[in-house]
Amino acid sequence: MADWEPELYHRFRRYRAEPVELIFARLRFARGAEERIVDLGCGTGEHATELARRSGGHARGVDSSPAMIEKADELRAQLAPELRARVAFAREDIRNFSASGEYTTIFSNAALQWIGDHRAILKACFEALAPGGEIAIQMPANEHETAQATIAAMAAEAPWRDRLDGAATPSRENVAPPEIYREILIGLGFAAIDCFYHTFAHPMGAPAEVVEWSRATALRPFLNRLPVEAHEEFVSDLRRRLETAYGTSGPLTFNFRRLFIFARRPAI
Repeated sequence: MADWEPELYHRFRRYRAEPVELIFARLRFARGAEERIVDLGCGTGEHATELARRSGGHARGVDSSPAMIEKADELRAQLAPELRARVAFAREDIRNFSASGEYTTIFSNAALQWIGDHRAILKACFEALAPGGEIAIQMPANEHETAQATIAAMAAEAPWRDRLDGAATPSRENVAPPEIYREILIGLGFAAIDCFYHTFAHPMGAPAEVVEWSRATALRPFLNRLPVEAHEEFVSDLRRRLETAYGTSGPLTFNFRRLFIFARRPAI
């Protein structure tokens, strides 16, 4: 898969921050300097940095994207020395995440939807947590919204069907309903489990803005399977279809559903 484009991803920074703010509002850091936090899929590093700042402890961000880690390291270099000493970043595949009782908090925002076998990664999280430690995870689960439903329908039709070879949005391919995660977490030994959907309403100026939002994330599996010279044709076709599906070429509300998972490893 082609590397991520940090600037494109951050084009809608304010909207992408809303689920993070929901998570931060629930986290309670009681161990101060003893907090050990890992951010799985840390992107450009802002969230790991803020977790270190708020907790007073140490935060480590991991991501498989060279471009994202490069930006995260640039951010770290600009921090005040005291905070910089408590933040670290590494290029790692989160599917290989492994630790033993090391972390008080495991945070992951909009990352796990890109990988399969969530039971395996949640098991790794349980083993990596110290007693009483918690996970706070968010994944997009927006496959039924107009944009992603239109992308799926379009990919199943000519002329794109044969060229896309079964590509799917990450939400449709990898994200299960809350009750499935609840069962998995119970089976792994987690407690204080809370799994739920929350839908964010994002005002957009036009369907074209929804396409730009999607180019940074949901469209990646599709564009990565097409030659570069076909990208604009695909995107233009999608833009036209979305204007029909939304019934407007002007302002609209883009409703984006996300799945949140909170749970703790029992203290004893």
